Amino acid sequence: MSWKKVLGKSTIRVATTALLLSQLFGAVGPVSAAGTDVEVHLIGINDLHGQLDTTSMVSDKKAGTAPILATYLKEAQAKYEHSLLFHNGDSVGASAPVSSLDRDEPTMEWMNMMGFDVGSLGNHEFDQGIAALKAQIFGGLDPKEGKVTHAGAKFDYVNANVIETATGKTLIKPYVIKEVGGVKIGFIGLVTKSTPAKVSPSGTAGVRFLSAEEEVEAVNKYSKELQDQGVETIIVLAHDPATTKEGVTTGEAADLAKALPADSPVDVIVAGDNHALANGEVNGKLVVQAYSYGTAFEDIKLMIDPTTGDVTEKSATVTTTFQEGVKEDPESLAIIKKSLDKHPELTKPVGTTDGSVTRTDAYNNEAALGNLIADAMRQADFGDNASDADFAFMNPGGIRADLPEGDVTFADLAKIQPFGNTLVKLELTGEQIQTLLEQQWGTNADGTPNTKTLQISGLKYTADFNKPVAERVTSLSLEDGTPIDPAKTYTAVVNNFMAAGGDNYKVLVDAKSSLAGPIDLDVFYEYIVDTYKGGAIQAETEARITNVAAPTEQPETPVTTEFISRADFVSALVDMLKLNEVATAPTFKDVAADAAYADAIAEATHAGFIQGYSGNFNPDRDITREEAATILAKLLNNPASDKEAAAIIAGFEDGKTVSAYAVKSLANLIDKGILGAAEGNLLEPKQGLSTNDAKALIQKAVAAKAS
Repeated sequence: MSWKKVLGKSTIRVATTALLLSQLFGAVGPVSAAGTDVEVHLIGINDLHGQLDTTSMVSDKKAGTAPILATYLKEAQAKYEHSLLFHNGDSVGASAPVSSLDRDEPTMEWMNMMGFDVGSLGNHEFDQGIAALKAQIFGGLDPKEGKVTHAGAKFDYVNANVIETATGKTLIKPYVIKEVGGVKIGFIGLVTKSTPAKVSPSGTAGVRFLSAEEEVEAVNKYSKELQDQGVETIIVLAHDPATTKEGVTTGEAADLAKALPADSPVDVIVAGDNHALANGEVNGKLVVQAYSYGTAFEDIKLMIDPTTGDVTEKSATVTTTFQEGVKEDPESLAIIKKSLDKHPELTKPVGTTDGSVTRTDAYNNEAALGNLIADAMRQADFGDNASDADFAFMNPGGIRADLPEGDVTFADLAKIQPFGNTLVKLELTGEQIQTLLEQQWGTNADGTPNTKTLQISGLKYTADFNKPVAERVTSLSLEDGTPIDPAKTYTAVVNNFMAAGGDNYKVLVDAKSSLAGPIDLDVFYEYIVDTYKGGAIQAETEARITNVAAPTEQPETPVTTEFISRADFVSALVDMLKLNEVATAPTFKDVAADAAYADAIAEATHAGFIQGYSGNFNPDRDITREEAATILAKLLNNPASDKEAAAIIAGFEDGKTVSAYAVKSLANLIDKGILGAAEGNLLEPKQGLSTNDAKALIQKAVAAKAS
């Protein structure tokens, strides 16, 4: 999953992009409207996920938290005579502990305080089942642990594509009508059809989800009902993914827009679920999404003819909720304080370390932190009254930081697992487990190795790199040495990213059964608290993985990190270009004239590839993907324009984490097919590059220069 460096009180997966200026995504539709039209603004958010006290980093600036978001939302509404406030699902679920420890009642309290007018269901509203969903929305005792009593939402929830099997009726009312400024606006709710695959089967027990065809029929049906009641302005709150890239909007929400009649009365479809930016017209419908986690909100402007009720003009802007210069909303702060006062453990150290519990070389070998995380995953409670799973597997790309030396807080744990992934328990045969291990060893397009060694619990194995992948696992056993039976079925815990075949672990898709469970960070936190009780957190490598090196490797210079340094990257580039034009030493204060890489850095400086930072080059620091891009982009001609570059970067879930200086460079490399996503739809601009990946990237750039 994505590389996140977030954090204030907590850290989360930030799926945002560097396209921040609302004017960039502004006017969509006609430029003018009749002077008598009523101007209405729909102010909305999606995928808040209970991140009440979570500070996110957007373009190296702090953004988000409920108190900051509240200030933006209140100020936006105060500007307009006529406005409505809405949310588009996943307001709860996969939440920060300040909300999740009280079953997201703090988030519901915040939305009530804000005066939301309407909301829709997201897939995470189903996490704990229908009874819990109804308790949150309508009030009552939460069935999970029976400790929290919900006050209920003081605003309307709508959904039209979830049907109770017992009654054949929609789970909640399918639509609602709101009147503002003398005009009526109808809101129809939808949730992604993939919800049953995103939550535990118990979460959707008792309901069914309409197919794509049935969904279109439902929207047409309820649109007609709304029209029969004099409503011509219709908004679909569809918690369906959508992304706008290079002016083209795609995803489930866009597919819905295409499937509806061209003359459908639906004016706007609000998207969600994939935490991306969307802002474009599809088949006459404006499709909008404003990222996630309270880091942005959408302002949908509608000009409505008061006589006919028709929308004569529509547009949207998406605004990032930067913290700098913004006063925190006191009512929001009070809600957070009340929760923190109940849970002082959130701001207190959960233990200490000596600095040795790290992810060092986790892509290639067993790592101490990898063992710790896998052990926590293995004992996760899935609510099925079963004992611990036989095994657990953790992808190295999901381990985003080391445990610090000294005190460890919840925020530190959140930096390690910032994505809010759901853990999944699978049934796998011994043969499938061996296949899974073989799928760790992939190959890049240029033939270089692409290794993503799984961090494991419950088993151990030996891999002989002198053998082909299909024969590489030479021994595979339980922790006690009992051989794993290829025909026997075992239970294994992975995260939902892996369970869906991410990082090439495709065999997991063929698991005999799948049970979704708790959030990975929650499990990790509880494991640390229960196991170490505030004392020293200890973990080490235990020969769970034994790699036998092939002769072609150089054991005298073992790899100690998976990332290449800035000096080595520049040296590789200079060597490939065969530069030999200068005889003077580099001028950087931290590059000695007799350093092994001094000549290469001097050549790269002369060629204009590097400039350094305040007189330093930081030669020993790992180079990031975006730093590498800014160097390689100088080899290429015809760079993308600012607007084109912004659109390219906007297509990635974490595009907003790209530093401003690197946007055009990254976009240029992406546009020319030199650089692609690191994982899924994530750029991971701040992640380091392995030596193999760096060399492959340089080769592509040099080849593009020559073409």
